[in-house]
Amino acid sequence: MAVWSVVKVSELEGAKRLDAEYYRPEYLKLRRSLSKHPLLGQCVEKIIHPVEIKRVYEDQGLQILLAQNIQHNFLEFSVTVFMPESVRGLISRNRLLPNDVVLTRSGANYGDAAPYFGEPAPLYACADDLVVRPKPDLPAGYLATFFNTDAGMALIKRGGYGAGQPHVAPPFLKTLHVPRFSRDVEQKIDGLLRLAREQFKQSESLYLQAERIVLDEIGWRKLDLSQPKWWTVPLPRAREAHRLDAEHFQPKYDKLIAHLNKTGRAQALGHIATHIKRGLQPAYVDNGDIIVVNSQHLGRYMLNTEATERTDTQFWDQNKRARLQNSDVLIYSTGAYVGRTNAWLGDRKGIASNHVTIVRPGAGCSPLYLSVFLNSPPGLLQAEKWACGSGQREIYPHDIARFLILLPSERFQRQIADLVQQSYVARQKAKALLEEAKATVEALIKEKAD
Repeated sequence: MAVWSVVKVSELEGAKRLDAEYYRPEYLKLRRSLSKHPLLGQCVEKIIHPVEIKRVYEDQGLQILLAQNIQHNFLEFSVTVFMPESVRGLISRNRLLPNDVVLTRSGANYGDAAPYFGEPAPLYACADDLVVRPKPDLPAGYLATFFNTDAGMALIKRGGYGAGQPHVAPPFLKTLHVPRFSRDVEQKIDGLLRLAREQFKQSESLYLQAERIVLDEIGWRKLDLSQPKWWTVPLPRAREAHRLDAEHFQPKYDKLIAHLNKTGRAQALGHIATHIKRGLQPAYVDNGDIIVVNSQHLGRYMLNTEATERTDTQFWDQNKRARLQNSDVLIYSTGAYVGRTNAWLGDRKGIASNHVTIVRPGAGCSPLYLSVFLNSPPGLLQAEKWACGSGQREIYPHDIARFLILLPSERFQRQIADLVQQSYVARQKAKALLEEAKATVEALIKEKAD
């Protein structure tokens, strides 16, 4: 059925927006329903477009908030970057303050918003973000939650401009009407987000505890991975590996393999796993029932399924190979973070894309223990060794099968699996708190509109 909207010349919002999408009926209806509420520009001290400078990242220094760190109502630091101390003065206006709200300014996810409660500190926004600094009477947790409601997201999407790379700008954001409620109500929403933040921190802490225990079992701190500036490799070894690049034969990899072999408890993953295969690329479907996990959803500790695309049951029914099972081990196989590994937990229906490798270990190897081992330095070093390609790094199933895995006792593996499960439960509690906050605000908006 065709849908159209007729807008009088006198109703046009200046001469800057004449595109029909801006005046879609649902946008106009939503704006009218919120018109009695104050404008965002009246509720904030400022909206900052961070200054841009040449981005040269270092291993430590001033932590930068990337657009990809901004998720739906929380900050996630699977990817952490730093700029040198020497640029502190140049980016001083980009520094976040507690009670700020950050938004993704451009790209496919423009408008994603999250509150900043003061950690980590100091933290500097990059030019792909926007920083909303509310007045003291407007809690960041409440404002960010409004931005993440269906109404808030629709209003922000309305302001997007640009075709290939959409953006949203501060002047437009200032014109958005923001529903205001009693201080107690807004503080309650803010409190829910702070509780969620604590659960996210607990989840991360539990996972890191599991990783430390695994590294201690391996004897990681005793392992010397230093190496000379040059090395030689016999030609038969290069032929066997089908590799001629010097990086593949770095002595640190040999030291790691020798160390694992010395334990007498290491086996090749190909001998442990019953399944090492990549998923399949689906056709994405808006509001589909099936979660699609691609490489960008694999986090430093846990899967970030909040941001996943969707496909339909038809693809699920026709592509058994790509279906995910509870406790599947998923490996990031294409891109910047090759080797990053998470476990698929829960009973949701999901499929893996063609840039994700699914590993299912056999008896004697806990999948959750395996996921931690592969995601720790010994696993990531082996991924680094076997990755190939220059511009776009890849690692293939037949090379993943060569990884050497330490197999401790079943009791030890259960200990690690328990910690991973506890980490997952804490993350689920955090997500439930975020959903509660969002549902509460949406119900309040609807109630006031009625």
